[in-house]
Amino acid sequence: MPVTSVAIGRPAVVQVRERGQFTIPVEIRREMGIKDGDVFSLVRLGDALIAIRKKLVVSEIAEAIEAIMQEEGVTLEDLLEGLEKQREIYVREKYGIEA
Repeated sequence: MPVTSVAIGRPAVVQVRERGQFTIPVEIRREMGIKDGDVFSLVRLGDALIAIRKKLVVSEIAEAIEAIMQEEGVTLEDLLEGLEKQREIYVREKYGIEA
C-alpha cells in the first residue's frame, strides 16, 4: 500500500471570535490552496478539532453535464422531452396504464 507524505508545520495559534469564527492564517491558506467559500467538516477528536475540506461536487457535475450537452448539441428542452417520454414508458411498464 503506497504511503502518502503529509506536510506538518508548526501549530498556528488562532483566536475564536464572538460568533465562533476564527481565521486560518494566510500561509496555511496559500500552502493548502484554501479559497474563500471552501467548505469544511469539523471532527471533534477528544480535545482536538480537525478541519477536513469538503469537495462540493454538485457544481462540477453540473458543469460536466453542460459541457456534454454542448458537445452533443442537446438543449434543456431536449432533455425535458426525453424525460417525459421515459416517464410515460415507466408508468406504462410499472402500472400498465398510459400516463
